Amino acid sequence: MNRTTALVLVLLCATAALRADEVVFKNGDHLTGKLTYDGSKLLIDTPSAGKVEVDLKKVKTIASDGPMDVVLADGTKIHGKAVAGPDGQLTLAPEGDAPARGIAFADVKKINPPAVKWTGSVLVGGTMTRGNTKTESLNAAAHAVLRRENDRTTLDATYLYGREHVPGDGIHETQNNWAVEGKYDYFFSPRAYAYGDVRAERDVIAGLDLRLTPGVGAGYQWVDEPKLKFNTEGGVSYLYRSYSNDGTDESVSLRLAYHFNAKINDKVAFIHDLEYFPGLNRLDNYLITSDAGIRTTLTEKMFAEFRIEWRYDSKPAPGKTYNDLRYILGVGWNF
Repeated sequence: MNRTTALVLVLLCATAALRADEVVFKNGDHLTGKLTYDGSKLLIDTPSAGKVEVDLKKVKTIASDGPMDVVLADGTKIHGKAVAGPDGQLTLAPEGDAPARGIAFADVKKINPPAVKWTGSVLVGGTMTRGNTKTESLNAAAHAVLRRENDRTTLDATYLYGREHVPGDGIHETQNNWAVEGKYDYFFSPRAYAYGDVRAERDVIAGLDLRLTPGVGAGYQWVDEPKLKFNTEGGVSYLYRSYSNDGTDESVSLRLAYHFNAKINDKVAFIHDLEYFPGLNRLDNYLITSDAGIRTTLTEKMFAEFRIEWRYDSKPAPGKTYNDLRYILGVGWNF
């Protein structure tokens, strides 16, 4: 490598090092790097210390080396360069001749949010025993969400299968069921939305060929923060059951639901979903579904999850019980 090439590389590295956002803290310290803010923590990707999370309340001023995308608490989007300004606020100089605008840190919802894409997880678990007992079981689940500014699409699928080998009596299935669900939410405001939802499931052991619950309604996102999400929903659904050996049953019902997701700490999260379908034709014709789980982070992408599923159907197949309770353990991958 000649000296001219080496000099060019040094200058390029120096220029890259100079091009960095800067955060000045109230105690006088400062950090430089690429900034992002998700509404909870300000993340600074520094060239020397890697990714550093800080509390925005500890920040005095922010300056950027180029335009940044900022989303305010009311949903307003601003594209501009952060410049020196009063303490405790983000001062943006929009492109063009528009004057600089000061924004209190409390009014900032996101800074440089990531591009819109599908996110979710895949979970797999299973057991196998040999010896006096010979059994196999498998459970799998997939969850995907596409969240855009004004809408949200959610897809879910689960599958559970188990069997046991009984000496002299062959193989007996102990569980065999699947479920798929698609849901679309359209937001009229940052919190209020309308939804359309359809869920289909089959449970061979419960004598259920198909249980279908399409419906529409409205919901409200009470909390939508990185560490806590909680929303409630209410609407009308069509409750259809097709039994393996005894025809069908159908009715119109209400749908009342809530969804709760809370991060207990950086490693552990608690999730609980509940749906109640009371029949409009008869109060004793109803369906309750509940899922509760604890998810523990193993690596940046991997996690372990323990989940309890409860289904109570007031009109089960003949000879079957009302309750179905399942304990599911698995390892998953986030994408």
